Amino acid sequence: MNKNKLLSKLLSSIEKLENFSKIINKKINRNKLSKQIEFFLKRKKSLLNFLNYKRNSKIIKTIFNKRINLPKLLTTDRVIKEVKELIKTKHGFTSQNNKDKEKTKKQNPKSIYKINFRIKDILANINIIEKFTLSLKKIKQIKNPLINNAINLDKDSNDLAVLVYNEHFLTLASVIINSNNKVFIKGVIEVPIPGDVIGDSCVEDKNELANIILDLLNLLKLEKSPILLILSSSLFQINTFLSSELRQISNIDNTVKSKSPYLPNDTFIEFRNISIINQKNKLVRTIYTSRKLIESWTDTLEILNTPVIGITPSAPHIFDIINEKFPEKTSILIDIESNTTMVIVARDSINITSHKIPYGSSLYSSDDNPELSNNYFSRLLLSLDLIISEYDEDLPSSIFIYGKGLDDLVKQNTTLPIKFKRLSEIKLANYSYLPRQMQIHELASKSIDSTIETLSLITSCL
Repeated sequence: MNKNKLLSKLLSSIEKLENFSKIINKKINRNKLSKQIEFFLKRKKSLLNFLNYKRNSKIIKTIFNKRINLPKLLTTDRVIKEVKELIKTKHGFTSQNNKDKEKTKKQNPKSIYKINFRIKDILANINIIEKFTLSLKKIKQIKNPLINNAINLDKDSNDLAVLVYNEHFLTLASVIINSNNKVFIKGVIEVPIPGDVIGDSCVEDKNELANIILDLLNLLKLEKSPILLILSSSLFQINTFLSSELRQISNIDNTVKSKSPYLPNDTFIEFRNISIINQKNKLVRTIYTSRKLIESWTDTLEILNTPVIGITPSAPHIFDIINEKFPEKTSILIDIESNTTMVIVARDSINITSHKIPYGSSLYSSDDNPELSNNYFSRLLLSLDLIISEYDEDLPSSIFIYGKGLDDLVKQNTTLPIKFKRLSEIKLANYSYLPRQMQIHELASKSIDSTIETLSLITSCL
């Protein structure tokens, strides 16, 4: 191939690359998610404090601009223009594409086909551009599987907004529950919450938190959907009483108050009848939490002016499902958090008590030393032995475990030490979670597998 033909074909390839650049820019600019996130950034800058928004706002905005603001000499358009001008001015050549167009005016359709075929054969690598363009068209035609009749979403299906708060991370999920109690998770957003908005337990800045939640609701289009709020297990304590032990089932009963970890005036108690042993006696479950905590969240939810289903911990509801499927004399559920570990123990499947252990995943999480997680489980077994010894019982054959801290300790497919079982291994619920097919799936954590397990079991919380 002589020099003249080579330069001419090089110019033709550059022009095709130029067209490809225009197509890509056009496709990127139509990305709905980018526009939504850009709107989100403008509306609530404080939500992105963890990204140091004030310092990095220009960089963040340029990500969602129609064209990335690179130096002129590094942009595709500039490079293409400079090379084209060099070939045209220095060597006096025109594009092979232009030559082909002139020839087609004089040739019949058969000869045109041969010329086009020869060009495509020579520039086979450029065909990747055309295939990519076709693939973009096909992506537009892919339907959301949640709209497909095969998943049985009927008129009785309900849309919910589920908020999960755990140690300064707030997750909002768009959830559909159909008439068969199958849970479909349509979209997920997880954001970190600063300590000046939510402290160790209570909401410190209710207006700011309400605005953050409103922005998340707008992104997932859940402004009119009822909200279920699931809080960290470590914010609650569980005890079970025989009704014969109590003078009255009330928060003013001295026996009930004696088990509260909070001051009497700051104690909020919920009662639930678990079972009737005989006509005169029954088991009563009590869940304790701080009154200030509950009021700080209810005040925040009132600002939203949206329907609220309720506020609840996940652990007792999950425990009830486990006991139905795997009844044992002694059952244990572990909820691992960053700084604490909650141990829920049930004797005869229903007599439940909770125990807070003062260590969590933060001391044992390391990408450089994965063996640290084994140290956590070894220490946890020693703690469980001490707790179970109070009841003169042995550890059960399986210890069920979940929680945000578990995602930090071990990867999803990593085998846990003997006796420990993830909730995902026992398939407690029928749910659909397909991140790649979600329009919005934005996470601040590396993994939220345990949060998704909690979401899949929300029917037990309703």
